[in-house]
Amino acid sequence: MIIRRIWPILAIIFGILISIIGGLFVAAYILEAIVKRAGEPDQSLLFWYLPLLFMGLIGLIIGIVSNIWGVTSLKKINQ
Repeated sequence: MIIRRIWPILAIIFGILISIIGGLFVAAYILEAIVKRAGEPDQSLLFWYLPLLFMGLIGLIIGIVSNIWGVTSLKKINQ
C-alpha cells in the first residue's frame, strides 16, 4: 500500500518545486524586462527576456498539473 503512495507524493513534491521555479522565472521576467526598463525610450529588450516568461509559464503549468494528478491519485488510493 505504501508503494502505491510514493508516485503521487513524489508528483506533489515535484509539482511544488517546479511551480516555485516557474514563478521565479516569471518574476525575473517582470523585474528585468518591465521594472528595470520602465521609462526607457527603447523597449525592444522586452523581447529578449521572453524566453524567461515562457519557461516560467510552462513550469507553472507543469507544476499545477503534477499537483492535481498527485492529489487526485492520493484521494483515489485513500478511498
